[in-house]
Amino acid sequence: MLIRSIGIAGVILGLLFKTLHWPGANLILQISAVVAAVTMAALLIQKPGPWNIRIQRPIWIFGSVAVVLSGIIFKTMYWPGANIQLMLGMVGTASWFLIGQGRARLAEQKG
Repeated sequence: MLIRSIGIAGVILGLLFKTLHWPGANLILQISAVVAAVTMAALLIQKPGPWNIRIQRPIWIFGSVAVVLSGIIFKTMYWPGANIQLMLGMVGTASWFLIGQGRARLAEQKG
């Protein structure tokens, strides 16, 4: 479900806005959290049974998460460069959900 990926990416970007104290963070976070929760609930109701999880481009997601974690450490320790690391890591993670999952969905439809 592409809408689920949009919801998860919105949550990640909402957290970025909230961390950097940018306006509109609460609205982005609330709307995208509701979208992600509703689509996940619909997916659980629609497909009971075992889940098969395939991660597309694992280097991209693990690299982005590593940059986010180092940004959190930098932010906690008040070291310079924390905002840049958080921004790059969260945007990379959100774009992985949007681009990577969208391409996987298109590949499933073609094949």
